[in-house]
Amino acid sequence: MSAPWLRVIGVGPEGAAGLTPAALAALEGCDHVVCAPRHEEILGDLVAEKAVHHWPAWHQAKDVIAPLQGQSVAVLGTGEPFHFGVGSSLVRWFGTGALQVFPVPSAFDRACARLGWAQQSTLCLSAYGRPLGAVLVQARVGGSLLILGDGELGLRLGPALTAMGLGESRITALSQMDGGSESRLDGLARTWTETVDPITTWAVLVEADPAAKPAWPGLRQEPFGLPDEAFKHDGKITKREVRAVSLSALLSAPGVGLWDVGGGSGAVGLEWLRARPTGRVFAIEPHGERRGFMATNAARFGLGTDPRDPFTISGEHAPNAYASAGFSPDAVFVGGGLSREGVLDGAWRALNSGGVLVANAVTLEGQAVLTNWREQAHGHFVTLSIARGEPVGRFTGLRPLMPVLQWVGRKP
Repeated sequence: MSAPWLRVIGVGPEGAAGLTPAALAALEGCDHVVCAPRHEEILGDLVAEKAVHHWPAWHQAKDVIAPLQGQSVAVLGTGEPFHFGVGSSLVRWFGTGALQVFPVPSAFDRACARLGWAQQSTLCLSAYGRPLGAVLVQARVGGSLLILGDGELGLRLGPALTAMGLGESRITALSQMDGGSESRLDGLARTWTETVDPITTWAVLVEADPAAKPAWPGLRQEPFGLPDEAFKHDGKITKREVRAVSLSALLSAPGVGLWDVGGGSGAVGLEWLRARPTGRVFAIEPHGERRGFMATNAARFGLGTDPRDPFTISGEHAPNAYASAGFSPDAVFVGGGLSREGVLDGAWRALNSGGVLVANAVTLEGQAVLTNWREQAHGHFVTLSIARGEPVGRFTGLRPLMPVLQWVGRKP
């Protein structure tokens, strides 16, 4: 293995004072420095005699570094390079053998030290280059979040948390920690109006509004199988018990992409994303009123405030909508539209190898389609029969729901 030629050096707001003697020696021995302009400013004279190359953004650094390959290069990043930093990208581009790494305490380390939070029980996330919805879909009452973000993130966090019924959440903006201009600002999500320093770590203690419904996602702890009352719907919803069984099968698939065909209220797709927040969902629902329900429900999950959010709603009919998904699915749920020609065939063709398709039918016509489909793809059937306890005078009786025929298949 050849000797490392990339010295990856974490830099905090305190600058050279935070670097170890080994990191200082590594920087001194390099001819080239690749960094953001602010890192050059922080280190000042330490890089004044070097050939400095700025990257437009850390994920675009490859084009800057590649021409320097084999020379002595220092790459300056923020804090811990392998925690939402440049480190993993450098490994992907140049291999682990090319790197020698010198981390400093991360923003998460510094924030926990100031707040007295146990980092192992705190969700440490980033909103840099990531949709805010992918962060907030993980919010739960009683939990704590640390989010890397810019100075305006609070202006988006506040309304999104309030829409989730979490407007009483306490927000703390910790800016330039250990730097000369360190600052702290505290407030509530529902009243947050402040813009702060661009280099800020946002701390959120998740609390519910008094008027929030107990069934809403942010107030629940289970990973999936939320109460039906968690969703706005017109009765055409995959019921909680059936939804839990369906999601159990869908979440067995590898990968990060789900198509929700006949999405209705969006319950299956939203819960799938709640359980797999790094994923993305393409929900197909041609019925306009139900798309409105879906958008309302998405807001309760923290989605809908960022155009990059990983939950996309299509008003086209399946299978025509498949062409606009933008990705091949690792899992497909067909909860409606089974009788339309090409719905199952098209979804199965698009499904990635190893992916899972789950189709539910409550009508005889839909069940006939699934029975015929069995001849084209291997899988298994199960009938789900649910009865719920309801009052019968002074007593309680079991009222059955419509039975569901479910087909589950995994693509070779």
